[in-house]
Amino acid sequence: MNAITTIVADGNEIFRYGLSSILREQETFTICSEVDNGALVLTAFESVKPQLCILSFRMPEMEGIIIAKKIIDKNPDANILLLADDTRQKTLNEFLDSGAFGLIHKSAHSLELIDAAKKVAAGERFIGKQFSKMMTEEYMRLARKKKNPDPVKSITKREREILALLTEGLTSPEIAKKLYISPRTVDKHRTNLLKKLKLKNTAALVRFAMENEQALL
Repeated sequence: MNAITTIVADGNEIFRYGLSSILREQETFTICSEVDNGALVLTAFESVKPQLCILSFRMPEMEGIIIAKKIIDKNPDANILLLADDTRQKTLNEFLDSGAFGLIHKSAHSLELIDAAKKVAAGERFIGKQFSKMMTEEYMRLARKKKNPDPVKSITKREREILALLTEGLTSPEIAKKLYISPRTVDKHRTNLLKKLKLKNTAALVRFAMENEQALL
């Protein structure tokens, strides 16, 4: 089996050397180029056309995430493994938008690095443990949000107007006169609001409106 041709790109010489050394020890990888400058990664990639490009998020001259997008735009089948310095949601989102196949944190164990490198080189997706956990948590958060949608978003413009007037202490006839609708229509909107928000009475409606004043604007 032929060794996997690989480019390693990171601005820190010690880290870059250690990364390359770990891969060379496997005899599964051939390090074709080590790059310390983001602007030179594109040139190196076009020259070598490697089976794998291991690229740090943060690079001198040009950010790794920008480089990844440029490479993939020109070479859609490029296998890129990104190395992150942090575990922010923003970093995960940027990776997902980039089109790169793999993402691990720089603190990952060498075994995880090797596993990620082999899988990404084979065209498989790989998300490191720390980011995989974040993706699961985000999925669960979105699932909960979908199951329990924000009640404010379900309130219509007319219902918002009525809520605002209720907080001013106006009665149904007074609200009806102000909005040029019938008191019966006001009562119907108020009943709908109680059902939507699962509240028991007008006092609870007023309290809800006051607590969510900014969201209701």
